[in-house]
Amino acid sequence: MDKKTADAVVKCLEINVDFYRELTIFLMKKHMKILADDINWLTDSLNDEQAYIMKSRSLEEKRLALFRGLGIDNLKLSELSEAAPDEYKPKIEMLAGQLRELVENIRELNTETTEIVKRKLDNQKEFVKRAGILDKPEIYDKNASKVVSGQSAAQVIRQV
Repeated sequence: MDKKTADAVVKCLEINVDFYRELTIFLMKKHMKILADDINWLTDSLNDEQAYIMKSRSLEEKRLALFRGLGIDNLKLSELSEAAPDEYKPKIEMLAGQLRELVENIRELNTETTEIVKRKLDNQKEFVKRAGILDKPEIYDKNASKVVSGQSAAQVIRQV
Protein backbone atom coordinates (compact mmCIF):
# COMPACT_ATOMS: atom_id res chain seq x y z
CA MET A 1 0.00 0.00 0.00
CA ASP A 2 1.44 3.38 -0.97
CA LYS A 3 0.89 6.74 0.77
CA LYS A 4 -1.90 7.81 -1.58
CA THR A 5 -3.78 4.58 -0.89
CA ALA A 6 -3.14 4.94 2.86
CA ASP A 7 -4.55 8.50 2.77
CA ALA A 8 -7.71 7.20 1.08
CA VAL A 9 -8.02 4.39 3.65
CA VAL A 10 -7.62 6.85 6.54
CA LYS A 11 -10.28 9.18 5.09
CA CYS A 12 -12.67 6.28 4.52
CA LEU A 13 -12.18 4.96 8.06
CA GLU A 14 -12.67 8.46 9.53
CA ILE A 15 -15.97 8.84 7.66
CA ASN A 16 -17.14 5.43 8.87
CA VAL A 17 -16.09 6.08 12.48
CA ASP A 18 -17.96 9.42 12.46
CA PHE A 19 -21.08 7.81 11.02
CA TYR A 20 -21.09 4.88 13.45
CA ARG A 21 -20.59 7.25 16.40
CA GLU A 22 -23.63 9.21 15.25
CA LEU A 23 -25.59 5.97 14.77
CA THR A 24 -24.59 4.77 18.24
CA ILE A 25 -25.93 7.98 19.79
CA PHE A 26 -29.22 7.58 17.89
CA LEU A 27 -29.55 3.93 18.94
CA MET A 28 -28.81 4.77 22.58
CA LYS A 29 -31.53 7.41 22.49
CA LYS A 30 -33.91 4.91 20.87
CA HIS A 31 -33.05 2.38 23.58
CA MET A 32 -33.91 4.90 26.30
CA LYS A 33 -37.16 5.87 24.57
CA ILE A 34 -38.17 2.21 24.38
CA LEU A 35 -37.49 1.85 28.11
CA ALA A 36 -39.62 4.97 28.70
CA ASP A 37 -42.41 3.70 26.39
CA ASP A 38 -42.20 6.94 24.38
CA ILE A 39 -44.25 5.72 21.43
CA ASN A 40 -44.55 9.21 19.93
CA TRP A 41 -40.77 9.66 19.70
CA LEU A 42 -40.34 6.13 18.38
CA THR A 43 -42.97 6.70 15.70
CA ASP A 44 -41.48 10.04 14.74
CA SER A 45 -37.98 8.55 14.55
CA LEU A 46 -38.83 5.84 12.00
CA ASN A 47 -37.79 8.05 9.06
CA ASP A 48 -34.51 8.90 10.80
CA GLU A 49 -33.83 5.23 11.41
CA GLN A 50 -34.56 4.40 7.78
CA ALA A 51 -32.15 7.18 6.73
CA TYR A 52 -29.42 5.67 8.94
CA ILE A 53 -29.97 2.26 7.36
CA MET A 54 -29.76 3.69 3.86
CA LYS A 55 -26.66 5.72 4.69
CA SER A 56 -25.01 2.68 6.23
CA ARG A 57 -25.61 0.67 3.06
CA SER A 58 -24.36 3.53 0.91
CA LEU A 59 -21.17 3.93 2.95
CA GLU A 60 -20.47 0.21 2.72
CA GLU A 61 -21.02 0.19 -1.04
CA LYS A 62 -18.67 3.17 -1.42
CA ARG A 63 -16.06 1.54 0.81
CA LEU A 64 -16.18 -1.66 -1.19
CA ALA A 65 -15.86 0.23 -4.48
CA LEU A 66 -12.97 2.33 -3.12
CA PHE A 67 -11.08 -0.66 -1.75
CA ARG A 68 -11.68 -2.55 -5.00
CA GLY A 69 -10.36 0.43 -6.97
CA LEU A 70 -7.32 0.69 -4.70
CA GLY A 71 -6.66 -3.03 -5.04
CA ILE A 72 -7.01 -3.72 -1.31
CA ASP A 73 -10.47 -5.32 -1.28
CA ASN A 74 -8.86 -8.61 -0.22
CA LEU A 75 -7.61 -7.09 3.07
CA LYS A 76 -9.53 -7.41 6.32
CA LEU A 77 -9.90 -4.44 8.65
CA SER A 78 -7.25 -5.93 10.93
CA GLU A 79 -4.83 -6.26 8.01
CA LEU A 80 -5.04 -2.68 6.76
CA SER A 81 -2.49 -1.23 9.18
CA GLU A 82 -0.04 -4.05 8.46
CA ALA A 83 -0.14 -3.23 4.74
CA ALA A 84 0.22 0.54 5.28
CA PRO A 85 3.43 2.57 5.24
CA ASP A 86 4.98 2.85 8.72
CA GLU A 87 3.87 6.45 9.34
CA TYR A 88 0.21 5.46 8.68
CA LYS A 89 0.12 2.30 10.78
CA PRO A 90 -0.76 3.92 14.14
CA LYS A 91 -3.55 6.07 12.65
CA ILE A 92 -5.10 3.20 10.68
CA GLU A 93 -4.86 0.85 13.66
CA MET A 94 -6.50 3.43 15.93
CA LEU A 95 -9.36 4.06 13.46
CA ALA A 96 -9.82 0.34 12.83
CA GLY A 97 -9.99 -0.26 16.58
CA GLN A 98 -12.55 2.52 17.02
CA LEU A 99 -14.63 1.14 14.18
CA ARG A 100 -14.54 -2.41 15.61
CA GLU A 101 -15.57 -1.08 19.03
CA LEU A 102 -18.42 1.01 17.63
CA VAL A 103 -19.76 -1.88 15.57
CA GLU A 104 -19.59 -4.19 18.60
CA ASN A 105 -21.37 -1.58 20.76
CA ILE A 106 -24.10 -1.24 18.13
CA ARG A 107 -24.48 -5.02 17.95
CA GLU A 108 -24.81 -5.27 21.75
CA LEU A 109 -27.19 -2.32 21.92
CA ASN A 110 -29.40 -3.82 19.22
CA THR A 111 -29.43 -7.18 21.02
CA GLU A 112 -30.41 -5.55 24.33
CA THR A 113 -33.05 -3.37 22.67
CA THR A 114 -34.55 -6.34 20.85
CA GLU A 115 -34.73 -8.28 24.12
CA ILE A 116 -36.46 -5.37 25.88
CA VAL A 117 -39.02 -5.02 23.10
CA LYS A 118 -39.64 -8.78 23.16
CA ARG A 119 -40.24 -8.71 26.93
CA LYS A 120 -42.57 -5.72 26.63
CA LEU A 121 -44.56 -7.44 23.89
CA ASP A 122 -44.73 -10.66 25.92
CA ASN A 123 -46.02 -8.64 28.89
CA GLN A 124 -48.67 -7.00 26.72
CA LYS A 125 -49.68 -10.37 25.30
CA GLU A 126 -50.05 -11.75 28.83
CA PHE A 127 -52.08 -8.68 29.88
CA VAL A 128 -54.44 -9.11 26.91
CA LYS A 129 -54.76 -12.81 27.65
CA ARG A 130 -55.57 -12.22 31.33
CA ALA A 131 -58.02 -9.45 30.47
CA GLY A 132 -59.87 -11.87 28.20
CA ILE A 133 -59.94 -9.37 25.37
CA LEU A 134 -59.16 -11.99 22.76
CA ASP A 135 -61.73 -14.44 24.14
CA LYS A 136 -64.61 -12.30 22.93
CA PRO A 137 -64.09 -11.58 19.26
CA GLU A 138 -66.52 -9.23 17.57
CA ILE A 139 -68.74 -11.04 15.11
CA TYR A 140 -70.64 -9.53 12.21
CA ASP A 141 -73.58 -10.94 10.25
CA LYS A 142 -73.97 -11.03 6.48
CA ASN A 143 -75.32 -7.44 6.52
CA ALA A 144 -72.18 -6.22 8.30
CA SER A 145 -74.13 -5.62 11.51
CA LYS A 146 -72.31 -6.36 14.73
CA VAL A 147 -73.57 -9.48 16.48
CA VAL A 148 -74.03 -8.99 20.23
CA SER A 149 -74.97 -11.93 22.48
CA GLY A 150 -75.82 -14.04 19.45
CA GLN A 151 -78.08 -11.40 17.90
CA SER A 152 -77.16 -8.78 15.32
CA ALA A 153 -77.91 -5.12 16.02
CA ALA A 154 -80.58 -5.26 13.30
CA GLN A 155 -82.34 -8.14 15.06
CA VAL A 156 -82.25 -6.28 18.36
CA ILE A 157 -83.78 -3.17 16.74
CA ARG A 158 -86.54 -5.24 15.08
CA GLN A 159 -87.44 -6.75 18.44
CA VAL A 160 -87.90 -3.33 19.98
